[in-house]
Amino acid sequence: MDATLTKLRVWPAWQKLKRIVVSAVHEDSATGARAEDFCQTFAKCLGRNCEISKELWSLTELRTPKLRAVAAGEAAAADLVIISVHHGETLPGEVKSWIDLWLKQKGSRPTVLLALFDPLYLGSSSSMQAFLQGVAKKRNMEFLARSEEKLED
Repeated sequence: MDATLTKLRVWPAWQKLKRIVVSAVHEDSATGARAEDFCQTFAKCLGRNCEISKELWSLTELRTPKLRAVAAGEAAAADLVIISVHHGETLPGEVKSWIDLWLKQKGSRPTVLLALFDPLYLGSSSSMQAFLQGVAKKRNMEFLARSEEKLED
């Protein structure tokens, strides 16, 4: 993971920050734990001088319009946005609605979009990955996807 993160355009700037804001959306407790694990590893990569400020939102919370709006606002202010979901043909509707709200509020701040998926042996997330990669490209964000232990550009 270290090598892939250090290749990000924002990595040199991140290393100088005292605080990085992370906003994550997860499907359930297992995908939430996956996002938490990533954040812990990410914090180690950044070192002790940088604090990670994170907000995790569950799919259940995104079903409530007011909470979805709050989560979208937090994502708009984040340096790193994580979407941690199980394999499927498409993203859950709540996540897509949240993405739409988030992108309407997102300014020009450099943001990295990270997709965390189930291990490859459990199935393919290629259609969701392609969708998220398209979202990132359209909004000039860097994109990473992780299945199992491999990060992909």
